Amino acid sequence: MYWYGHGPGGWFIALMVVGATAWVLLLLGVLLLARRTGAVGTPPAGAERRRADEARAPSRAEEILAERFAHGDIDDEEYRRRAETLRRFGRPAQQG
Repeated sequence: MYWYGHGPGGWFIALMVVGATAWVLLLLGVLLLARRTGAVGTPPAGAERRRADEARAPSRAEEILAERFAHGDIDDEEYRRRAETLRRFGRPAQQG
């Protein structure tokens, strides 16, 4: 079963190296694609910016407080006190 001496020869070894290299490149390509689409590892591009925008956006409670102040339902001192209370205790934990 052997050709020209002992063992399969140089072509067999070369084909094994080429095959192993192809599998490694394929695996790296799949991992890079998964990482780029956000399926694995770091979050997708822009996710951190969206989280920062959500953190800066006023909560619904702050919006209601501002509306009550604008309508004259509460005075300046009460508005500041309640707004400070909302900021001090923070927002409820975000889902998801």
